[in-house]
Amino acid sequence: MISSRRRLVVACILLVLEALVVALFVTESVTGAISAVVLTCVSVWVHVVLHECGHLVVAKLLRLRVIAVRIAPFTGWRSEVWVRPTPMATVLPLRMVLFYLGGPMANLCAAMLLCAAAAVTSTALTRVVLLGAALVGALLGVVNLIPGISPRSDGRNLLRWLSAPTATRAALRAGYYQEEVSRTLRAMARGEHGLGDPVPDGNDPLLALAAFQRRWSTGHAGSTADYVAEAERLAALARADRTDPMAAAAIGQVLTVQFGLWYLYDAVVNGVPVVHREVVEISELAQLAFDVQPHRLSARVALSLAHLLNHRPEQARSLLLDIRPGVEEPDLCHVASLLSAVAECHLGNRAGADAFIRAAADGGYQQLTQVAVAIRAADPVPRLFAPAPMADA
Repeated sequence: MISSRRRLVVACILLVLEALVVALFVTESVTGAISAVVLTCVSVWVHVVLHECGHLVVAKLLRLRVIAVRIAPFTGWRSEVWVRPTPMATVLPLRMVLFYLGGPMANLCAAMLLCAAAAVTSTALTRVVLLGAALVGALLGVVNLIPGISPRSDGRNLLRWLSAPTATRAALRAGYYQEEVSRTLRAMARGEHGLGDPVPDGNDPLLALAAFQRRWSTGHAGSTADYVAEAERLAALARADRTDPMAAAAIGQVLTVQFGLWYLYDAVVNGVPVVHREVVEISELAQLAFDVQPHRLSARVALSLAHLLNHRPEQARSLLLDIRPGVEEPDLCHVASLLSAVAECHLGNRAGADAFIRAAADGGYQQLTQVAVAIRAADPVPRLFAPAPMADA
């Protein structure tokens, strides 16, 4: 953030100096030159607002859901319009391309109009101001279309949607699914653990668990190998005899839900069933958590998820029979309903699956609901884990 602010300050200083020299040369008046520079600087703010308005208008016309608008020029923060498109929406790549073109096109159209106005004016000062504002608009529009200028530039996003629309749509859906996984983990932390604050000890399992969740939920992560290695260290802590049973249960629930929901997603959406060895590992962790807290909905959700992945739908259904929507954590109730729907699908009870899907319809778990709906529509029901080789058996 500091480096971006420095670059912004340097760019603004150079722009002001250049505008001052040009204005002084054309107007041959210090007062006129200063006035031209001030008005040109004001045009920067106007073009930033116009740029975001271009995105906003296109988003509204294309019925893309706008979740936030931030306009903050000269602060170092990025001005941006955030949209939340539905991953399965029709002609989504075209709509997203038009959305990202909206801002730069607004600046370039404004620059053309300013140039046309400058061509018909007879006052030198007015001409300089209009041409300066046109230059600012053109630069802002062109720079935002350069893919390499920033990881979040309009050009970079345009290139992604133009060159790989299918992969970009899949990544968008996976990102939304990760949000739902994180939401489930937060619900477990709110209503289920009752563990208190972790003690400030580097070897404390709860502190390690909190660090793991914080690092991976905020995106401050390394490679997938680092992620798996850290999860394995947590699993070893959960199994250690010296670990407090409640802390071990918390670790078991978090790892089971974090990995289990993604195993479910990969098997259904990506058609990649999890290897049986991974199912055995999360089943052990889920059982460990359930043995400590059998009455907790979070423990039952974790173990039922492990049972589903292990193709034991009867056991999964029995764990989720007693769901109390008005008493227990709402988000966990929605997840439990969708897991119940998956269990009913594997048991051949599609009417029961439909009832559970309807019960979870207002919970906001759209991607997990789509997974359940995909299982409901499949014939035969997709297998969730790959058969173990004979050597492993």
